[in-house]
Amino acid sequence: MWNLAWSEALQDFRSNALDALQQAKVFLLDHAAAAYADTLHDTIKDEFRATGQAAMSYLGEITLPAKVTWVEFDSGALGRSRYERGSSVTVHDDGPVGSGLRGYLIDDRNPDHLRITMFNPREDSKIMDPISALLVKRTPIGRLDYDNVSEDLSRSMVDFRVRIGDPIEKIEALRHIHFVDAGYDLFLPFALFAMLNSPDLGGIIPTPEETFTAKEGKTARKFGKSWLLGAQKSHLTIRIGPKAAAHMKERQARRDFEREMQAARTGPVRHWVSEHERRYKSGKVVLVKGHQRGHEPPPGLATRVMGPRDDAIVSGFHLPSCPEKE
Repeated sequence: MWNLAWSEALQDFRSNALDALQQAKVFLLDHAAAAYADTLHDTIKDEFRATGQAAMSYLGEITLPAKVTWVEFDSGALGRSRYERGSSVTVHDDGPVGSGLRGYLIDDRNPDHLRITMFNPREDSKIMDPISALLVKRTPIGRLDYDNVSEDLSRSMVDFRVRIGDPIEKIEALRHIHFVDAGYDLFLPFALFAMLNSPDLGGIIPTPEETFTAKEGKTARKFGKSWLLGAQKSHLTIRIGPKAAAHMKERQARRDFEREMQAARTGPVRHWVSEHERRYKSGKVVLVKGHQRGHEPPPGLATRVMGPRDDAIVSGFHLPSCPEKE
């Protein structure tokens, strides 16, 4: 791409992105932490689908941990988790959707808007510059307005697509797909920020780790990789704790039970039927003695809630209340 479609716009984008990445506070979510945050998204999305309210607004006004942040997770593992748990976003999919690592560069240095750039390789392809970035505008009092989001289209990427022969219809489709993907998964980094501000961290465990080893730093100095030397020396890896793990286990047990009950179609869980009379149209009357009916529940089914229930997941995060709309 660089050799085929170099331009000043491309040079500017790469320079600005690299400068922002060097300043960014880095958060890496493991697959369990990303899935845990996504279950909160499912619950809120289903609850507010009828009102048309953006799920992001339910988190309230989030305090970002730094002026520039980078949040990364495994998009392929998240896609498999969504498909296995029957998330509503996968209802029309024949299999898991997603591949590679997905990263959000969240830049809060402009007072008028929050700039969000998502980097993610398309399936079976290498990572490329994003075709657009999201600009979340601010209200007059400085709050983020999730109903006022615009796109900043990349001129260099559009020129690149035209140069390799893509029709306008394909370019528009790629732009739309990127916009939808970026907007949907944006909930994950903001849920992470909300949990980091929560008194009990919402069930997650942030662990500081060294970004580059001493050997990697030595190699970077040897070959003049200034961009590597200028990056942050450490980052936070986000994992889930016992509370969140218990919640995920309870959800899995519930899904397995519901799946088995739907597949078997053999009636209710075993229970007692009292003695009664059964009357037929012919006039025949039969006395049915008391008996057990149904089937025994699976032995592995949770008999008590080990984590937050679906209708109470949010309370476990201690999120700020949703601000009133301006």
